[in-house]
Amino acid sequence: MHHGDYSKAMDLRGTPIGTMCICGCEVFLALVAFGEDKEIAFYFLDGECVNCGSLITLPTPVDME
Repeated sequence: MHHGDYSKAMDLRGTPIGTMCICGCEVFLALVAFGEDKEIAFYFLDGECVNCGSLITLPTPVDME
């Protein structure tokens, strides 16, 4: 988790970010819920880059089409 300096973090929410933050990181913090089958049942679209702390909109499968 990002616990460092948030001075360069930006609010990039709105358009889904794709698979990479503008800082180049491909890992994000996300809130997820699991179903009875132990698979991800749903997730919130707001996320945070673990490298720079920027707030982003996570992509969904329909955004990748």
